[in-house]
Amino acid sequence: MPNVSPISTTFLSSPVIWVALAGIFLGAAISRATTRTRNRKRPERAHTVKWVLFCLWLSVAVVLGLLAVFVPGSERILDPRLAWVAGVAMVVSFGVLRFKKALGIAVVVLLVAVGVVGWAFLQSIHAFTGETEIASVRVIDVGSSDMRLEVVPRGAMPVLLTMKGTYFAPIVKVVIFDDLLVFLGAKTWYRFEGITSFDQNMRQQSTDYRMPVPVGISDAVWTFFERNEAHVPGVKTTQIEMTLKRAQAFESFRVMVENDGGVEIVPRAG
Repeated sequence: MPNVSPISTTFLSSPVIWVALAGIFLGAAISRATTRTRNRKRPERAHTVKWVLFCLWLSVAVVLGLLAVFVPGSERILDPRLAWVAGVAMVVSFGVLRFKKALGIAVVVLLVAVGVVGWAFLQSIHAFTGETEIASVRVIDVGSSDMRLEVVPRGAMPVLLTMKGTYFAPIVKVVIFDDLLVFLGAKTWYRFEGITSFDQNMRQQSTDYRMPVPVGISDAVWTFFERNEAHVPGVKTTQIEMTLKRAQAFESFRVMVENDGGVEIVPRAG
């Protein structure tokens, strides 16, 4: 199943984007409709082109308006603030296209600034919602007090394990960076060391599996950050994560490290 980036998901799920685009094309249609053609070299041809483009931009605006209703969900289009978004986008678009000499340069500068701010906003969404898959776990069988797992660490060979208990937990050491560094593109550093297990009463069992070659940063790097976390600029914390997940026969799971820290175990779709 293909992965969908957070940015594209945010774009599709936001009615604001669709409404703003609809307003821009509506403004373009109105600008074209109010353009004079009498002073053109071929006024009849210019008149025909004007109304063809008016119909085209208006049609695009209508389509985008319908997408604003049906893609994010009809219940989200009821927000009255969306009317303001559409109105502002329409006025700006009309002003830029209708009065190019008077407003064009100033509005272009404004749009560039808005674009930069929008890009930074989308980058922040991607930064704080991004994640890295470090392993997958397939549950082959589950008994009353034990389970059989297939663990596939990222970039390593699969391992078959028989473990006591009914919960499994990856052992992951993480170095979590400050939010500013995450916003600028830093991702949580990790060292995936193995798998442990717990019974129904959350008591840890004695069937740990330690990987011969852990995945991720070296032990020396982890030890340095663990000992000096308070003195290394940009480091929020270092810690060991053991997230428990109940084993369910024939189910597959993905072990994910979040960009801004934490480990999740999520079912693998399909």
